Amino acid sequence: MNLEDIYLAREQIAGQVLNTPLEHSQTLSHWCGVDVYLKFENLQFTASFKERGALNRLLQLSPEEQARGVVAMSAGNHAQAVAYHGSRLGVPTCIVMPRATPNNKVQQTRVFGAEVILHGTQFDETLAHTRLLAEQRRMTLVHPFDDPRVIAGQGTIGLEILDALPDVGCVVVPVGGGGMISGIATAIKALKPEVKVVGVQVERYASVYGAFRNEPQQPSRLLTVAEGIAVKAPGVNTLPIIRRCVDEMLSVTEEQVEQAVFTLLEIEKTVVEGAGAVGLAAAKAYPAVFRDLKTCLVLSGGNIDMMILSSILQRGLVRSRRLVRLKVEIPDLPGALSELTQAVGALDSNIMDIVHQRTFAGSSVRSTVVELSLQMRGEEQVSEVVEGLRQKGYEVALIA
Repeated sequence: MNLEDIYLAREQIAGQVLNTPLEHSQTLSHWCGVDVYLKFENLQFTASFKERGALNRLLQLSPEEQARGVVAMSAGNHAQAVAYHGSRLGVPTCIVMPRATPNNKVQQTRVFGAEVILHGTQFDETLAHTRLLAEQRRMTLVHPFDDPRVIAGQGTIGLEILDALPDVGCVVVPVGGGGMISGIATAIKALKPEVKVVGVQVERYASVYGAFRNEPQQPSRLLTVAEGIAVKAPGVNTLPIIRRCVDEMLSVTEEQVEQAVFTLLEIEKTVVEGAGAVGLAAAKAYPAVFRDLKTCLVLSGGNIDMMILSSILQRGLVRSRRLVRLKVEIPDLPGALSELTQAVGALDSNIMDIVHQRTFAGSSVRSTVVELSLQMRGEEQVSEVVEGLRQKGYEVALIA
């Protein structure tokens, strides 16, 4: 797989996938301390960069292979890409997905007419079952990352970045099995070797990070908010390219990824899944790596489960002190609760929820504890409300 293959892929898929926008973000640049540009791959029709590689692979099937159909394994984005473009091209598709795949990704794959089979808890189990099905049904396996034609399709992102931002200094890419970063790095290093290419993984699934640094990493048994890059090991084809063309590998925590998803929605008004937000998480966590460089973050996908997104937003409000819980002890007397709520209202704080504990709390049988969930403007107002209540004689404690 080389630059010529990537140029050929661009010709093949032209007009069938988006040349996605690349925009500067002044606010995120200030937030990170890094000069941030965003490549919005979450705006593809199936909300993921995976369309590029999947389509390039499907377009190179023989007529016999097209008739027999294809089988693919995926946590969702590759599945939707194969199913969508397979439907467009009249190629039967069977998709094997891990059982823990978010329901929205399963349903969106079925919408495109694919047969969906849920099997396994991690990528390797799903891949083994997919290979078995490919053999039994004589279907072509479309690997999500370890296929040179798929890698070449993903590499078209690198060409678009250089076209839109010729003086880019650094490109930051989410990494699971390594297909996207292998393609992008191949294109960029062939055309502008001085541009820095940085990969990012989530700590719980940092196999490429470990291999790159010769520090073997054991994948976690826990789930991750970045399930789209929860891959136990890099590909046979991708790892040599990463070693040759990638300048740095970083890892980020679950909390950092959640904060990045929250921030992209709040500031850029764009929905990005956990895997797509790891680049921003890295820019925030390691600003020195990107200092004085025009840094392009690839927002690889936007297929996030609504329940997960809801939890991320609520947790983000808590972290930013816009949603807090207070524990206040009051006398067990008529009107005491009313006085407390009036005092909270006078301090310009909105009560979202209230729990009045009479039996299970309180320092005295003559007192009761009230737990308040309050909407705040931020840390400054939290201090004002706590101090204001204490000045009125209440015993107040923040609940973590």
